[in-house]
Amino acid sequence: MQAIDSTRLESTYSAYRALFFMDDGLLVETQTSSPILSFGETVERLDLAVKVAFLYDTTLVVKCQSPLLLDQTLRQGFDVRDERIVLASIADEELRHLILRALQWLSWDEKLQYCSTCGAKLQKLSETTEKTCGVCALSFFPKFSPAVMVLIQRDNEILLARSPHFKPGFYSALAGFVDMGETAEEAAHREVKEEVGLEISNLEYFGTQSWPFPDSFMIAFKAKYVRGEINIDRNELEDAHWFTINNLPELPSYASISRRLIDSVLPSDSL
Repeated sequence: MQAIDSTRLESTYSAYRALFFMDDGLLVETQTSSPILSFGETVERLDLAVKVAFLYDTTLVVKCQSPLLLDQTLRQGFDVRDERIVLASIADEELRHLILRALQWLSWDEKLQYCSTCGAKLQKLSETTEKTCGVCALSFFPKFSPAVMVLIQRDNEILLARSPHFKPGFYSALAGFVDMGETAEEAAHREVKEEVGLEISNLEYFGTQSWPFPDSFMIAFKAKYVRGEINIDRNELEDAHWFTINNLPELPSYASISRRLIDSVLPSDSL
């Protein structure tokens, strides 16, 4: 993404399409639920104050102050919705990827403002994911927190769990952060043992995904159950169960790699 000088926005990029991120969500057109909007027209209609803007390919990614009166925004045909809700409703994979990338970029830009060594204000470099300190010449890059996700299979069953933070009835694959000095494979075995007390084998790499809530980099695996009874770590999980394909709980949205991981072990006629 390329940082854009805010003084050039209206004169140069008025006709561009844009994603508008507010303090409390993503701006969408109410009638179509689309988050892709005309930059110039939307800014003018809602009198938006742009705090920061980036250009990704041909789409502007802008962070704005939320309109003071949400009901006024609704009357003008717009709504501000939680980014996860928007992601769950989008079928276009490229658009989902753009929103996820934009969220992570904006979070990184907002949180990394000052040099951790001398405290000086950092400078953005155009067309690169790097900031530099003009005082001590240090470079700073986006921070990712690697995390593993593991879907355990036992015959025709899969193990799914829920965090206390999940909405009622919602389950997903096990997940946890990679510790210092660990490989992703070691973290997968450790997390499964710690969270549900089970031993696994046949660890099989599935895929990865950047997940900007807030800055995770997910590494997903499938695994086979070996031994053990479910013993839940109540500090991490609220519940964990073996589920058959005919009795699945509410699953994550298709925006998350966890859903694709779960779908990968289900028969095609059950999807």
